Formats: sequence, C-alpha cells, structure tokens
Amino acid sequence: MFVGTVDDLGDKIDAEWARDQITAGGSGALKFFKEYKAGHSTFMIGKDTSYEDDLVKLLNQYNNH
Repeated sequence: MFVGTVDDLGDKIDAEWARDQITAGGSGALKFFKEYKAGHSTFMIGKDTSYEDDLVKLLNQYNNH
C-alpha cells in the first residue's frame, strides 16, 4: 500500500485500518506498506515522484520474467 499522509480522500487512519484488516489473517497478502508525505493526487500528477523508486523495486521483485 502506498499511503499519503496528507491525503484528504483516503486518509492515513483508513489506510492503517485496511492494513490491519489485511494482515490480521496472517496470510502474507500485504507485501508492502509505506507512508509518503503526499496528497491524493500526488500519485498521479505530483511533483515529487520519489515513491516510484519503491514501485519499481516492487515490480522487479514480483515480476516473473
């Protein structure tokens, strides 16, 4: 999960609740959780796209090719 700490639409409290629900079963379904100083649109049109470094690492880690 990529979470923006200043996101007014998908706020940090909701993201933490979702994380806790996913991890409660112990299935290992949640592979990534990190908070970024970002708003909702940062992940689409933000000036700071440093989160993409983590995204590329995940894509490389879970890509079967």
